[in-house]
Amino acid sequence: MKRIDAFVTGGTGFIGRWLLPELTGGGRRVAVLLRDNPDGRHRLAELWEWVEARGGRSDLLHGLAGDLTRDDLGMDPADLALARTASQVFHLGAAMSFGLPAEQARQVNVRGSERVAELAASGSSLDRLVLVSGFQHRRSSKLATSRYHDSKLTADARVRDIAEATGVPLTRVHPASVTGDSRTGQTSQFWGWPDLVQALHRGRLPIVPGVRDHRLPLVAVDHLAKFLAGAPELAETAGGQYWLLHDTPPLADLLRIVADELGVATPRLRVPIPLAAMSLQAGLDRWTGISAEALTFLTAQDLPVAEARRVESTLGLTQPDVAELARVTARFLADHGFRPAAS
Repeated sequence: MKRIDAFVTGGTGFIGRWLLPELTGGGRRVAVLLRDNPDGRHRLAELWEWVEARGGRSDLLHGLAGDLTRDDLGMDPADLALARTASQVFHLGAAMSFGLPAEQARQVNVRGSERVAELAASGSSLDRLVLVSGFQHRRSSKLATSRYHDSKLTADARVRDIAEATGVPLTRVHPASVTGDSRTGQTSQFWGWPDLVQALHRGRLPIVPGVRDHRLPLVAVDHLAKFLAGAPELAETAGGQYWLLHDTPPLADLLRIVADELGVATPRLRVPIPLAAMSLQAGLDRWTGISAEALTFLTAQDLPVAEARRVESTLGLTQPDVAELARVTARFLADHGFRPAAS
């Protein structure tokens, strides 16, 4: 490839694997950043198969060795020059886990995002930088801190500042808890929402965290991928930010739907978030398998979804049935033992 249409970080990750077929299937030439290690070629070959199986084109997909934690993203001069020809840059790469070490959160999520924004600003024909940001909402200071959550919000602010200073057209997307495919439930992410489903499945979820209005907003990964691929094609999304989530019922109702699907009992005792966090921090997390950090994704707020809904309508995207989404995702997780398939 002498030039590309899109440069993607996090292309081998959960969301990125669904985004690449959308981009290449639409004819876009894509370079994806791959961590420079001995497994790189195997990962690219496996990624080609994944993309082809989902309607994408592997002949339009090119791997670039690099690393978010290094200057110039660790790319050699030729690869760096190729990345700078992209008209669209998608930054999805991040370190994602509960208990994330502080230095890893800083180097990967914050500094890595700054490096991607700086690369985008140096591009020769950039039309859009798309940032997959944190799910921003106000949360109680009594909750356990989450380095993942906080580092994503810090990265969002840093990228916004760089974009404003350099004139980079930026689109920020704040996805809710990302579930599996809306049709099959297929997922390669087994923390967060899957932790709750697993605890319920094992009979180790004795409480419903939060009061009546608390929700764990969900968004299907295929819906998110279509939104990410389509949004930068619209001039109106330059400078915009979008909270992407489906109309998810309160957590108690969502857990009841999943429990019925899995044939297990539904917890009935609601516990306020601060007390639930204290219980998990005191040792309940080891029994349930749920980190107190997971509670940072619960909210009772009405989130500003109107702008995202307008873009979804323009792109022809429809909301999936959330009850069915919860059921198929729960069934996929249970059928696969709540862990990734061996590669």
